[in-house]
Amino acid sequence: MSSLIFYMDETQVLVATDTLATHPGGRRLKFVTKAFIVPHLKVIMAGVGTGGFLARWFVFMNESVIVRGIDNLDYHTPRALRMLWRQHKQELSIPDGLTTTVYHFGFSEETGLIHAYAYRSTGDFTSEKLEPYGLRLKPECQVPTDYSLPQDFITIMDEQRIVQASKPEEERIYIGGEIEVHYLSKSGFQAFTLHRFADYDCDEQAIFDGCQSLDNQCSQ
Repeated sequence: MSSLIFYMDETQVLVATDTLATHPGGRRLKFVTKAFIVPHLKVIMAGVGTGGFLARWFVFMNESVIVRGIDNLDYHTPRALRMLWRQHKQELSIPDGLTTTVYHFGFSEETGLIHAYAYRSTGDFTSEKLEPYGLRLKPECQVPTDYSLPQDFITIMDEQRIVQASKPEEERIYIGGEIEVHYLSKSGFQAFTLHRFADYDCDEQAIFDGCQSLDNQCSQ
């Protein structure tokens, strides 16, 4: 799972994600990008849940779907995600209990305003238009009353980490690595690293230790 925090109004959207990917149970796997820019559609895609699925959707959409914008894409997305999710689960032997959610944020080709949609595997990827505008986050936590973005993405994600650390390991969402921010406005896109968590080096070492252990197993 992941942290996803986003703010949107009629003219802009900011999306913040962490970069830590883990095995089920929390063992560190790697650092990854959890959001993609789609310049020709004026869209940002983000995903939480089972790793690798968002990248698969991005490639399929970019190579196989002909659409005018985010609303036109919404018409095709549920059916395409159902097909790709079946393939993804089969090829990677993903257990039925694992889930994924894909998010689209972008300027509507119909209204010229920011629209956003969520597609959840738990809901068979039925299109869910995200309204009203404002701040949303996953997993839930306390938010500063007078937040200032993007800086308070750090405050919010730190709070998410504290909440998750208090939960049993089997229920915990692991958040770490760095905070990556993707921003879309009328003037275009920006993407930047906002923050690196204090345990980044420890997580990185655990990732490479895991790779070394796998290499040793393969060489035996």
